Amino acid sequence: MMLSLTAHLLHSQGGRSYQEDAWGYHVRQDVACLVVADGAGGHGGGDLASQLVVRAILEQHAMQPQCSMEAAAALIQHAQQVVLAGQRRFAQYTDMRSTVVMALVDLATGQAVFGNVGDSRAYWFHDATVLLQTRDHSLVQQMVDAGMIGSDQIRSRKERSVLTSSLGSPGALEPYVYELGRPAAAGDVLLLCTDGLWEYVHEDEMQQVLRLDQDGDRHLACFEQRVQQRAPRHCDNFTGLMAVFHRDDAATGQALDPESTVIAPLDPLGRGPA
Repeated sequence: MMLSLTAHLLHSQGGRSYQEDAWGYHVRQDVACLVVADGAGGHGGGDLASQLVVRAILEQHAMQPQCSMEAAAALIQHAQQVVLAGQRRFAQYTDMRSTVVMALVDLATGQAVFGNVGDSRAYWFHDATVLLQTRDHSLVQQMVDAGMIGSDQIRSRKERSVLTSSLGSPGALEPYVYELGRPAAAGDVLLLCTDGLWEYVHEDEMQQVLRLDQDGDRHLACFEQRVQQRAPRHCDNFTGLMAVFHRDDAATGQALDPESTVIAPLDPLGRGPA
């Protein structure tokens, strides 16, 4: 059964005067590629780094549209090289960094793979239940893995924002890559999001919202409301890129055009998709 998807976007500056999150997606030869990146705060040039990451992954995927764990890892490694090259090119941004989370979905077979570096996340839902959640490169994730704290403390620890890996970091990069354990099905939902979103919207709340009889735009509006209720005044940027999957003959709304690319611009003023 051939699948199609509709895309929905939540992209907010939050309480910041600038936007360091970037996003993009396209379909090539029945393989969808969706990407979200978050410029690492405190390093300078985070907005440029995140946009370079998204463009690098989408442009490379357009040339070699494959869906495999190896392809996901290779795309992230390519983005790493692009960010490192940007550090050398832009003297004022020699330490710019970014997180990344991406998904590749073969719409013909239902295969879905994911990759991430940093603390931007992918969630895959079936019947409004989380089937897959990516793992963070962060100090608190290491503390959970070591049994020092419970996973329920990730959002509350003061070390939560300390990353253990990001694109632009020197040395070897080891992205996490995953494969969904079953084929994607009509009704499944993919959410790629930055930490500015998931920090204030818990997984059980995501599932509750997805059980409501409404479209992806309304789901994201519910997530946004929770962030606005809970986040401090000067909260981080937050982004959620949601894909809802359908049978190819049942798609409604803004289905991805196989011949188009939607991507955040290389423009810190954010004048809309390129």
